[in-house]
Amino acid sequence: MPSGARRGNALAPGLLVLSLALLASMVARAVAAPEPDPRCTPARAASTDMGVAVHAVRSRMAYPPGGGVALDRLLAPLEQAAPQAQDDRAELRLLERLVYALGDHHAHLSTNDALSPRLVPSGASLWVEARDGQLVLGEVRAGSPARAAGLREGMVIASINGQPPEALAAPPATPANAAAMQAFAARVALAGTRTADARLVTAGPQPLELRIEAPPRREEPPVTLDWPRAEVARLRLNNSLGSDALPAAFDAAMADARGARAIVLDLRDTPSGGDSEFAKPLMAWFVDGRRPYQKHRRGARSWLEQVQGRTDAWRGQLLVLVDHWTGSMGEGTAIGLRAAAGATLVGTPMAGLRGAIEGVDLPCMGIALRLPVERLFTVQGVPRERVQPDALVDEAALAAAGMDDAILARALALLPAPVPPPAAN
Repeated sequence: MPSGARRGNALAPGLLVLSLALLASMVARAVAAPEPDPRCTPARAASTDMGVAVHAVRSRMAYPPGGGVALDRLLAPLEQAAPQAQDDRAELRLLERLVYALGDHHAHLSTNDALSPRLVPSGASLWVEARDGQLVLGEVRAGSPARAAGLREGMVIASINGQPPEALAAPPATPANAAAMQAFAARVALAGTRTADARLVTAGPQPLELRIEAPPRREEPPVTLDWPRAEVARLRLNNSLGSDALPAAFDAAMADARGARAIVLDLRDTPSGGDSEFAKPLMAWFVDGRRPYQKHRRGARSWLEQVQGRTDAWRGQLLVLVDHWTGSMGEGTAIGLRAAAGATLVGTPMAGLRGAIEGVDLPCMGIALRLPVERLFTVQGVPRERVQPDALVDEAALAAAGMDDAILARALALLPAPVPPPAAN
């Protein structure tokens, strides 16, 4: 073989190593020092992100603002204020103003800081309604410090954080929606911020004044099982509809509950919602065959979502407990079990979180704005956010029960009387 050929072959590995080293160096420099996005300079970042957020609200949000006003009225002032937000903290406050103006508890950001509001319902202990010009406690969360301190349904609010209710800066609203937005504002205010609790004073001859603490966080398994009555099993989800551990945990609980004559599925601690990926295996335990469980509408397209039942599905009387802390996928599971498994819903109205949400990336802050982009309905076409329980437990019953569980008691009252044991000979 000519010597030239040998030299060429001998040099090639060295050139290859050098080329790979140069390439690795170039890649490392590119990763370490990316080209800055010209849209995200300090002077332009907030305007860029606000522009993306505003476009998403206009083009993707499936519902009108809760206050019923025109989008221009909400969005134009925020776009005009964006150039004054010169750092991430100022931009976050501006984006939170956008979310608040939408008047929708399902809309939120993927990040927060110490001054950010807690989310409703997951971070709230109180559900507030507006009636006859007053703000009223519609429900006090079971097991919360607020309930232990004596707050009860039907109490009228005299002040929030030292201000009368009418001083709340509610989202812009039409006259028809003003009361709803006043209640929305009160729920947000009473939830407090990430590091500061709200203060509440009730009206009446014996007013209560107290700090509204955040609901306590507990380390609990995805599902717990107890037996409130002979042959009646209660399976309670512990805010776990977004947990990949739920299907296996629920299977294990159902193996222990299979002999029950009736099952009470408690969805009153699902405020953070979840995913149908985890909810469908749960529902499958109670469904025969393949059945529709909720209806979707996105733009002009509409379809029924199905759940496939298990071949070894449990058969018996199914009751589902709901309240204002049954949220999003919790609401979907409740209406799904009513449609696909004939379940009876017992409790108060649910959280009423509108639609299915998706995230919209904001390029400069690197966070997401999450908006309801798809409308959801029962199989019969009732908007999910308007669903009422079959057996409604009213405020008077909740208040009279005190620290007892009025919703569970109502569910047990709907079941046949226990079968007495055979008499001894």
